[in-house]
Amino acid sequence: MARFAVCPYYGCNEDICDVGCGYITAHDASQISRYCSSEYQACPKFTELVDRFGAASKRLPEVRIPTSIAPPAVVSGEAGIATGLAAAGCAVLLYTLHKTGFLGSDVHLTGALVFLAVIIQIIVGMLALKKKPFRGMMFIGGGLLWSSILALDILPAGGFGNAPGPLALSGFLAFWGLFGLLPLQAEVQISPVCRAFFAGTALFMFLLAATPYVAILHPVALASGATAGLLGLAAGLHYAFQGLRTTGDVATERARRQP
Repeated sequence: MARFAVCPYYGCNEDICDVGCGYITAHDASQISRYCSSEYQACPKFTELVDRFGAASKRLPEVRIPTSIAPPAVVSGEAGIATGLAAAGCAVLLYTLHKTGFLGSDVHLTGALVFLAVIIQIIVGMLALKKKPFRGMMFIGGGLLWSSILALDILPAGGFGNAPGPLALSGFLAFWGLFGLLPLQAEVQISPVCRAFFAGTALFMFLLAATPYVAILHPVALASGATAGLLGLAAGLHYAFQGLRTTGDVATERARRQP
């Protein structure tokens, strides 16, 4: 075991300093290497926090760090993304089952479950806007997507309202497919597993948009929808189980950092 001095604010509270909390981005890794683990007093954020909380914060405890450093712990802030991904995955699976006809013509249960997924995604997105604005906008956009699909495709199939024509529905699905590609360009605020899920959902939308004109793509679209939905559920469960597994480790590490 080696002894190192690290910033007292590192990984302690996402509302104070989010470096070291939750998903470690490329920017966070650069900050940790440059400031948190060595020259923390040169960090502008550290100076700001010292001014806010008082000079006593400069007294830095020594922390025992193993030679082989464990991966960063997942804190409670990741519970939101677990819930949002699980809800989005459920929405994709429900829509896929609806398209197969497996759920029959009664859309009451399907509509209620999709609506619940919409509410969950919008709430998760709104809670994430302050710290992770891109993530927040993606979940809010996902909620708007599924509320639109509920109103334009699922409910009309049960006799509630009029469904749009094939061309209009294809254009609508293609538009949301393009929206789903946005996370592929996000290298800072969203994890690879989230990008993979959104990319799978985008592929599902593109294939559904083409199905009325290329019938052979219908089973491919359903397969891609099932895959994307399961990926969303798996990603949500991954974040949830990882958070549960590391809760005790986080509490122990924070206790050891006390002066």
